[in-house]
Amino acid sequence: MPSSISNSEFENQYQTLDSGSELKVRGKTFLAGLLMFVVVTGLYSYLTRFAPINDRALALIQQLPNVASAYPEHKKVMVFGTSMVQAGFEPYQFDTYFEQRDMDVVSYNYGVGNLNPEFQQYLTAHIRREMQAADASLDLVLLEFNPFQTTKAREVIGAYTRDQNEAELRTVRELWETTLEDPDRGIRLFNIRYLRNGLSAELLTSALFLLNAGLPEVNDAYREASLNRSEMASAFFESAPMARNFFGAVWHEDLRGGRIDKRVLPDEALDALQLWADSFRNETLMEFDLQRRVVQGDILELDFADHLVKAFINMVRDLDAVSDNMEVILLPRNTDWVDYTPEVQARLDALMQRITDETGVAVRNFQTHPEIGPEMFVDTTHLSFANGIDTFTRVLAESYEPVLR
Repeated sequence: MPSSISNSEFENQYQTLDSGSELKVRGKTFLAGLLMFVVVTGLYSYLTRFAPINDRALALIQQLPNVASAYPEHKKVMVFGTSMVQAGFEPYQFDTYFEQRDMDVVSYNYGVGNLNPEFQQYLTAHIRREMQAADASLDLVLLEFNPFQTTKAREVIGAYTRDQNEAELRTVRELWETTLEDPDRGIRLFNIRYLRNGLSAELLTSALFLLNAGLPEVNDAYREASLNRSEMASAFFESAPMARNFFGAVWHEDLRGGRIDKRVLPDEALDALQLWADSFRNETLMEFDLQRRVVQGDILELDFADHLVKAFINMVRDLDAVSDNMEVILLPRNTDWVDYTPEVQARLDALMQRITDETGVAVRNFQTHPEIGPEMFVDTTHLSFANGIDTFTRVLAESYEPVLR
């Protein structure tokens, strides 16, 4: 006769089977969750590759060892600033000017967009550390002061990108020090840097706002002008396919941060480039651009933020510490669209004097230079890649030739 199983033995065997099944379920759940995490993380990483927010700024940092060590027999010049420098200074043309005068000069365009002085000072701190570690110096540094990047309105916009910029542009040691002081913030910054490809949640959720803040409602005139501008761009790139990789935000080592070597362009491409630049200066496009600058940067009234002014003064001190000669410069202003009242001009002049008083560094103002008119801009702030950049680069070379000699 089969042996009988007591109720207690049956319950024990059932519990053992139940525990095993539960472990299997937990294991499968864990593996499924892990797989989902890997898939989602991989997909996120792949998609965010197409949103290189700080690629140019990171490239500036990566190039610093080369800046410190390369061309030891040359005089080294760095022009540092915002997207106005990025669009307005051509290193190869600057260097060629001096080559024709039997001087060996190598220059670098360290202009990068979308960073106010709070975040720019992360870059100047990198420059100071790298140059001092290499026991090197720059013969001339020109640091752009951008008035509308130093306003209270710009400070508000900067809040949306603060975490992203701090996570990507500060050193690991600095992030670790932040973590010790504020673990939650530190962990968030490390997460942004290493798991989110530098994109903060604030930036992702506010991207549309940042792109459209201050813009009036799009109308037919704007659409027509934008279409014409796109057609002119296509015509240029068809005539000069090699230029397609240079007009983005990327920092190219062979051009030392410049836009494109026009010496390699055929005449038809140069003509197409001028037509493309001209298409930007449509009145409707200009009005839209000015309105955006008013809302996002207070470009006409210039209500300065003291926090950002102090950050800029930190930048001056960083760069002055590693340069033999240094000046703060103001780039040309499109006076057809950005016109200061006497009160605004006085406020700007007073701030420039404050910078000199606190740092000992002179300020040179190119805002209303007689050789650069409104026809040399592609919008209300940026010099034209067809003629403005060439003229201003020459003006800088002529202005600072006595210093470099």
